[in-house]
Amino acid sequence: MTFPADYPVNPPAVRFTSEIWHPNVFPDGRVCISILHPPGDDPNGYELATERWNPLHTVCS
Repeated sequence: MTFPADYPVNPPAVRFTSEIWHPNVFPDGRVCISILHPPGDDPNGYELATERWNPLHTVCS
């Protein structure tokens, strides 16, 4: 996990360092999960704002 300078306003990034296959994991290991997407509206219109990062979340939530 890497944390941006403005955490918890923006979410951490999660990346696997070993090879793994999963539909939500890109070939470079980056994880694609809506709760880890930046807050606000989805520019593609697939996710609700409530499904995206919220500063009330923690890495333990």
